[in-house]
Amino acid sequence: MRKRTILIGGAAVLAVVLATGSLVLRGDGDRAATTTASSDGPEITSPYDLSEAGADFDREDLGAAKFASLLLKTPGGLTSYMIAAGQQPFSALADAVADAVEVPLPAPETAESLTFVMPDRVTVTFSLDVKAALVAREGTVWQVKEDLGSLIRAVTEQAATGGPSDG
Repeated sequence: MRKRTILIGGAAVLAVVLATGSLVLRGDGDRAATTTASSDGPEITSPYDLSEAGADFDREDLGAAKFASLLLKTPGGLTSYMIAAGQQPFSALADAVADAVEVPLPAPETAESLTFVMPDRVTVTFSLDVKAALVAREGTVWQVKEDLGSLIRAVTEQAATGGPSDG
């Protein structure tokens, strides 16, 4: 039952992320970076469709994302936070994930995730283990060298105050 609740909550948060992403991406025709994604999905698409990047995505390109979305466990359940590109917490988080070092560990089994939305509406989603400073996607796990907890807190504090954080 609990797993079902988490899945339903995750689906609801994904819908919010997709809607928010479409609003952020609408009307911005300039593309700083492009990615490729393959999908077995339907051939009919809309300008609001998002697709996940393949395993060959270069993490160095994360800084070109339009925004990032965090899905975190909170006392009230799963909560989604968004940070737009150009804000210090976004840049610090994107740089830290790009600079993370691959480690031979199993992927974290968690409902927490970090998703970057690229200019071409391709998403790059990582599962998170904030305490262990691990991010994982497509079977690969990386250790973040920075204090991942502090980077995440900067995003959530900014979301709570509705404006840029001091850190």
